[in-house]
Amino acid sequence: MPEDSAYLNHVWSRTIVETLLAKGLRYAVICPGSRSSPLTLAFARTLGIESIPVLDERSAGFFALGMAKREGKPVAIVCTSGTAAVNLYPAVVEAKECGVPLIVLTADRPHELRDCRAGQTIDQVKLYGSCPVHQLEFSTPRDSEESLRYACSSMATLWERSMGPRMGPVHANLPFREPLVSEKTIEGAEANPLSDWIEKHARLSEYAVPPLQSAIDLEEFADSRKGVILIGSPLSPVSKEWIKNVAEFTSRLNWPVLADALSPIRNYAESFPNLICGYNYICGAMEIDSELAPNRAIVIGDLPIGKRLRTWFKASTMEAVFLTPFPGDFDAGHNLSVSRCFDFSMGIPKCQDRDDSSFADLWLDKEQIAKAETGLMLESCDSLFEGAVATVLSREIEKDAAVFVSNSLPPRDMEFYWEPNNSRAQIYSSRGANGIDGILSTALGVAHRGAPTYLVTGDLALLHDTNGALIARELKGAITIILLNNQGGGIFDMLPVSQFEDEFERFFATDQQIEFRDWARTYQISHTHADTLSDFRECLKSEHKEGVRIIELRFDRKRDALRRKQWFRDIVDMLGSA
Repeated sequence: MPEDSAYLNHVWSRTIVETLLAKGLRYAVICPGSRSSPLTLAFARTLGIESIPVLDERSAGFFALGMAKREGKPVAIVCTSGTAAVNLYPAVVEAKECGVPLIVLTADRPHELRDCRAGQTIDQVKLYGSCPVHQLEFSTPRDSEESLRYACSSMATLWERSMGPRMGPVHANLPFREPLVSEKTIEGAEANPLSDWIEKHARLSEYAVPPLQSAIDLEEFADSRKGVILIGSPLSPVSKEWIKNVAEFTSRLNWPVLADALSPIRNYAESFPNLICGYNYICGAMEIDSELAPNRAIVIGDLPIGKRLRTWFKASTMEAVFLTPFPGDFDAGHNLSVSRCFDFSMGIPKCQDRDDSSFADLWLDKEQIAKAETGLMLESCDSLFEGAVATVLSREIEKDAAVFVSNSLPPRDMEFYWEPNNSRAQIYSSRGANGIDGILSTALGVAHRGAPTYLVTGDLALLHDTNGALIARELKGAITIILLNNQGGGIFDMLPVSQFEDEFERFFATDQQIEFRDWARTYQISHTHADTLSDFRECLKSEHKEGVRIIELRFDRKRDALRRKQWFRDIVDMLGSA
């Protein structure tokens, strides 16, 4: 091979990209930049990988995260050196915390240009700290077949580590020397001399990742009449097999199933006859010695997010087992609990079949009271109420759609007001670090070449990811942004800090006073304003097969906060007296 940096960069990058293609990569998100140009050209010219350009690195990271969430397989992201790489950090953090496989490829200056004031050069070695599940500093491209084998095996290792035993982001820092690219050397390049070797290496991948536990014995633990199953947001991709096995497992135990709306369980209601959605009300009314109090709990994934349920769980003396796809401590209350690695897509824990449904029936009786009262309150509401949007969407959503839920107030309203249905809708969220950064970009990633998608978000979360709207022109799919505009951070009205009126509006609520019709026009996004729930229903029913649209609803933030608090007290009191 000729001693030409441009040629070496080209063959080196082709080896990396062809290795990822052989392993199964189908999507790469590419940010513009000079130092990363060898990688960009290699991805752009590789059939079988869709390369998607995204201007803003922070948005790009979350867009890749959304696609990886949906696919359950790694998505690559490429950026140039310097602060461009730093802007990927929030997405890497979220991918680590929620177990999403991302392959982060950051281009860098060669070693001789570091620590000497060369432009756009920072320390990128282990840039993302402990967040990547694996990370490598590559050498600069070298002129030998051995060096290409090194690049191939290193990239194969990164792919495999992103998939297990703990799914998550991986990072490769890739230095390139100038000249970075040359049309003459690229166009005149021969076939990659390592192509056959790459294919053989890829065939070994099925043996590379240790499988999660496919069998687990809960026979003794589940030998209780008074147990509950708690299901929060999943920590791994949800398949039809996952749903089927969770349904069979819960039916065998015949315990109450307390399922957050951030799990897909509520959208498969016919498969879960013991489904409990009003658990926050029930837990709020429950005395320690209540006949409803369980002595065992099995938690699938995360705990539901409800503060009342978590307070009750922490105060209880019951024993709990967390079934999670990767190891760790998932009990923030530090109860009598243990975590076991288990993936329901691979099987069902061993446990006995229970015919006794008396304990579940007690919970279902309370559930019916809470459901009826919630329905009456929603029907008697004399003005537009933010929580009612979740109810309407749960009734109107089409089969097999996807719903991405922003953080802050929307998931809490969904927990209270999302009704059980049989839509089979998949639910996505960013509950790893629970931030509002990258919400729009992540939802666009879920929607790209996926099912019709709905993003439920507040105004501040949407504005926080304004640059994500630039991705709209690259979207292949349909997404409806349901904008809950309550003029600021509505969740803070539910917290004690809201009593400090002088400081509250400026430093916590932070109403940005944006006209979203104009915002949408800037990005050539369709915008509709719904004044009533009837308007909202009609908007949902209108045809939308491609691109991005916004349905905006405006709410009185303070009135809705008072309404939530009063309704909660009223229903808890009713359950207590019942």
